[in-house]
Amino acid sequence: MISNLPHLVSDSAGIIWIDDSGYRVIDLVREHLAHGWSAEVLQENHPDLTLAQIHAALAWYYDHEEEMKNEILRREAETNSVLLAIGEPQLQKRLRAIKANRS
Repeated sequence: MISNLPHLVSDSAGIIWIDDSGYRVIDLVREHLAHGWSAEVLQENHPDLTLAQIHAALAWYYDHEEEMKNEILRREAETNSVLLAIGEPQLQKRLRAIKANRS
């Protein structure tokens, strides 16, 4: 348990997890922000989580909002960097060429 919030645990790397679930808080928060999902809708989409676990994750987020938003932005930038380094897959290039030839 973390900071008097039940249902959350921190691992050795400082990542906050919803206990007994395998869900990272940041991943649930990203869904909450991206889709505007309420705790109830998050629970419909993750029926293996209890509403109490989801509320605990969202409470953690709102108590650490700036830190969490910075981490989300950092992860997105890292992902974009990796995608740029990988480049466009050959299949995607061929499909794009086929589509252009049909137009």
